[in-house]
Amino acid sequence: HSSFAPPMSHSHSSQLFPHEGLVMTTNAPARPAAAPSSGDSTSHRRANSRIHGRQTVARAIASEWIKIWTLRSTWITSLVTIILTVLFGAGIAISTGQMEETRNGAKEAITSGLMFGQIAVAVLGSLVITGEYSSGQIRSSLAAVPHRGRLLLAKASVLAVVSFILGALSTLLAWAISRPFLGSYAGSPTDWHYLGHFWGSGLAFAGISLMALGLGVLMRSTAGSITITLVLLFVIDIPLIIMTQKWAWAFKIMGCLPRALSNAVSDPFQASTVWAADPEDLTHFLQHGHAVLAFAAWAIVPLVAAWFVFSRRDA
Repeated sequence: HSSFAPPMSHSHSSQLFPHEGLVMTTNAPARPAAAPSSGDSTSHRRANSRIHGRQTVARAIASEWIKIWTLRSTWITSLVTIILTVLFGAGIAISTGQMEETRNGAKEAITSGLMFGQIAVAVLGSLVITGEYSSGQIRSSLAAVPHRGRLLLAKASVLAVVSFILGALSTLLAWAISRPFLGSYAGSPTDWHYLGHFWGSGLAFAGISLMALGLGVLMRSTAGSITITLVLLFVIDIPLIIMTQKWAWAFKIMGCLPRALSNAVSDPFQASTVWAADPEDLTHFLQHGHAVLAFAAWAIVPLVAAWFVFSRRDA
């Protein structure tokens, strides 16, 4: 007796012998994905809001503030700035106070070290941007803050605040060190006109550092921007001094350079230098207000040019 078994279809064999490489198929409809619960959707929206937060100027400034103080170069240049400014400022004030003929003006000499501190603060201003170009960090900065004008504004704001603090603190330390040696000839910070030396020094440092920042953006080179800044601050005076022996107009060029104009900012009430008072003093031929505006132009013009180039040039 034999029985007849109907042939198995391909679908049945694939279900019975899955180990023989046959792919099991089915016509059953796929189950729809479960809809997320209200709690899951809320947490998902919160995660997205944390990751894709709206970029603002305040947040850009906060990130640049953290970044600048995590750099070793910031601490080194800040320390050098304070040392140079205090060393020369207090030293010249003390030595001036020891001579009877110059004793009355010794209290104004605490800002004598600013011209040396400007070197270090200019280096700081240049490194804020050129350091990122040399290391490639500028790409990460632009990824975090794609709006280039906002990034440059944040860097300039942070640099100006740091430089202002360095200038005011350095002058304050120079006054504190020289005060015991000057005795009754020392100035008092309670005097509003004398207090102008402190915040004026901060503004002078801020202007020099912003000028260096603008040059750094334009050149994208640490050595190049620092060299140009030092030439404008010091080196160019050497040939101009030689030229003054033959041409009087060279004095006026010297009076329009940033180092000479910074004296109008660090001495806002003209306690030591009165501008446009002596017709024979061609270096200080500008009115005091005009000298302050000219110094501001040395910082603003490079920054505006830097913004124009930075917003149109690849990183």
